[in-house]
Amino acid sequence: MGENSRTYYAMSSAPGRSATSTIRISGDRSLDSLSKLTKINSNNFIHGKTFVCHIYNKTNILIDESVVVYYRSPNSYTGEDVVEIHTHGNPLVVQAVFDELDSFGLNIAEPGEFTRNAYLNNKIDLIQAEAVFSLINAQSNRGVELSLTNTAGKLSTHIKTLRTSLISALSYLEYELDISELDNHTKTIKMVSKEIKKNKKIVKKLIRSYSASKLLQEGIRIAIIGPPNVGKSTLFNALLGHDRAIISDRPGTTRDFIDGTIQIANYSIILVDTAGLRKTKKTIEKEGINKTKLEVETADLIYQILDPTTKKTTEILSTSVPTITIYNKLDLLSKQQKKVLIKTNKQALLLSAKFGTGVDTLRQKTANIIKSSTIQKESIYLTTKRQHTILLKVLRALKSASNTATQNELDLISIHLKEAIEQFDWLVGKTTPDDILNTIFSQFCVGK
Repeated sequence: MGENSRTYYAMSSAPGRSATSTIRISGDRSLDSLSKLTKINSNNFIHGKTFVCHIYNKTNILIDESVVVYYRSPNSYTGEDVVEIHTHGNPLVVQAVFDELDSFGLNIAEPGEFTRNAYLNNKIDLIQAEAVFSLINAQSNRGVELSLTNTAGKLSTHIKTLRTSLISALSYLEYELDISELDNHTKTIKMVSKEIKKNKKIVKKLIRSYSASKLLQEGIRIAIIGPPNVGKSTLFNALLGHDRAIISDRPGTTRDFIDGTIQIANYSIILVDTAGLRKTKKTIEKEGINKTKLEVETADLIYQILDPTTKKTTEILSTSVPTITIYNKLDLLSKQQKKVLIKTNKQALLLSAKFGTGVDTLRQKTANIIKSSTIQKESIYLTTKRQHTILLKVLRALKSASNTATQNELDLISIHLKEAIEQFDWLVGKTTPDDILNTIFSQFCVGK
């Protein structure tokens, strides 16, 4: 069981008015509390079966007619006795139930307490616990998909397979060092080196997956940049589908960034309209331009807007961020001008933000770039900074086990393999101190 035997409760559905609200209770006194609320003998409740019951307060006044479910330990989310009460979604009803639970001496759940106890009771490992948090907070359909995959244990299984492989390699080393009377040194080195090489390749793939999962979970930040009056705000509004940014012929209208969220091909996009890039003596506009440069540094993708109808020299920001070059004001160009632009920059897009021409093509190109940045053959992704940091340590240990200084030293290879295996234990939560657990689970909502 978990670290204590207290019984705790919380609302596990969103707060506010709705069709229904869900109250979750976990702990030894869950079933007894349900019996008190419903005035029904606890023996009548069957594991996993729903019942429609009246719920009463201590003076036998009806609170609500609700659907209730009882889950007997250990076959529940937390591994403890669990009760779920589905009331009508009126906050007054929920509070009345809470008042009764409080009078029974039950405790309000701490943030993440349900999932923490699921972990402590070995219902899930730490990777799966983190996946629950990622699932709740994912900003795109793909983010939800990869979180569900990890919740189901796919990443955990992958990690455990890697760990088992390294333990197998270590066992050969230990046998050669401590037991074997034969001289299999060369054969053992060859076999172990092969396993290390294979595992390094897999670990590197997992490490690379983290940047992709961040995009899928948190959304892709796209900065629209360019000189004043090239149509940045017009394109921003066109992609949003409504007028959010002020549009004016006067240069320098946008002096601070404005953002909005859209969906492109099921990817969540944070679109940022920025101040126009130009030389200026105006203090406020300078500050806006500095913010634009900061946006460029933090963006995942850049729309660089150019005006082909002007003869002014355009400042092009140097950046390693993937960039789509866009020539706006297509409606003002002749056929010959269009041909010249296409020939000059074959990767650029021509569009008219004012009339929407070419905007769908921009959406498609954006989706293709995101897809190429996030797609993997194996649908296994790291989803947290903690996981990423630990696997970097695993890779470092495997590199140390296979470098020229250790390649023929069985005892040194053994030490570094033990380091890598120990990091895998940290990853799934076999050896994780309380302060790290507190940090992880404190991010959860109270009802989870």
